Amino acid sequence: MEKKFKRIRLPLFFYLLIFCFVFLSLSYARNKFGFPEAVDYIAIIADQLPSLMTNPQLRFAATHYIGSQKLTLDISKRLRRYNPNFIVLHYHLAIWQQQPAHKFIIDGRHWGNDWPFVSKHENWFWHNEKGLRIRSRIDGKYLMNIANLDFRKYWKRSIARQLLAGEYQGVFLDSASPALLPWEAAHADPRLAHTAACNRPFKELGGLTWCKAYEIFMKDLTSFLESLGFATLPNVGALFTSWDETDYYTSASGAFMEGAFDTQSTADWLLAMKRTLRFIKNDKIVIFQSYLNKDSDYKKRLYLLACYLLIKGKYSYLNYFHKTPLSWYPEWEIDLGSPEKLRIDSIKSLEKKGLYRRLYEKGEVFVNASSRYQKVEFKKDVYKVLPEGGGPVNKKGVVFGKLKYQKMNHLKLGPWEGLIVLYKMPEEKEGNDE
Repeated sequence: MEKKFKRIRLPLFFYLLIFCFVFLSLSYARNKFGFPEAVDYIAIIADQLPSLMTNPQLRFAATHYIGSQKLTLDISKRLRRYNPNFIVLHYHLAIWQQQPAHKFIIDGRHWGNDWPFVSKHENWFWHNEKGLRIRSRIDGKYLMNIANLDFRKYWKRSIARQLLAGEYQGVFLDSASPALLPWEAAHADPRLAHTAACNRPFKELGGLTWCKAYEIFMKDLTSFLESLGFATLPNVGALFTSWDETDYYTSASGAFMEGAFDTQSTADWLLAMKRTLRFIKNDKIVIFQSYLNKDSDYKKRLYLLACYLLIKGKYSYLNYFHKTPLSWYPEWEIDLGSPEKLRIDSIKSLEKKGLYRRLYEKGEVFVNASSRYQKVEFKKDVYKVLPEGGGPVNKKGVVFGKLKYQKMNHLKLGPWEGLIVLYKMPEEKEGNDE
């Protein structure tokens, strides 16, 4: 005999709760390091946040940025009270040793330097032909011999200990690029001048060039740290250096690109975009960071944002600011939805008559990467996005700014300008008056 079960009617709230849980789980998909997918929104990673923030500022940072870097554990924990998934990156130099006067976070809680221990190992350092250690002409840091196996063993283990102690998701490895050597080290070791880093073999590196030795060094470091669950994000600069053929694209978990897009050379811009797409096609983590001369430089802000939107992928993040990383700009809240095509074959595929364009669900993005004006026309009216205000977040956790919209169907886009348009007019929203 068939047994009949009584149908249980659950309250509407229960179903809404399940829906919200599933929705949030899908919306905040993350990679193996904890970095969120940023397909349908503009994702901001802040530089080092101030150590003294009010609770409203902490709440703002935790709920607006997806993460930051160079923070002690006490600050990270305060941020994670508002957002348990807040990303924090450790800061460490990549191929240099921090000079004694400069400090970094050594155990998650304290600032210090391992110089007394490292300095005992002379063969860990890079030397010129006179046998002298090489210091950067910029900030005095010491160049290391990245082919030395004992040094590499220490580097891996010490960084891993620091990552574990600070509860970080990864490490930002600063001053990583061998392309820096002519500028920072050739004054003390002329063998590193010009393009030697990628063209001259060195016996100290086992007959390899610096560029090839870097690839081996970074792959080794990345393999070790990734096995522990940590991402490696070397600062590879803006990738404008044409002679630098280093494989940054498969040797690390991603990249930190300082000074990204900041050029007015079409050749440099195209080269950097082509190289950057190598990261994005492989779902690597990419952080684009540039700087403003003033908060009210709307032209540069829109240009930087448009460049980011032009090529962004799953794990692409942005930041630009003037005086303080604790800043927010209203254009970061533009809702374009997802790009029509998530994967871009080449930067040239976005180009038409010298203008670069990418389609999104709710609008379009343009970049004029040339020295001449470009005509932009639409078949029907669209709404040009115009930011107003934005800048430092005050002690009350508020930054004043908003977005305005100009109805139009054509315009001339100036040299090195970005344009973002929406198909429909959104409601105007005051910036972050929480």
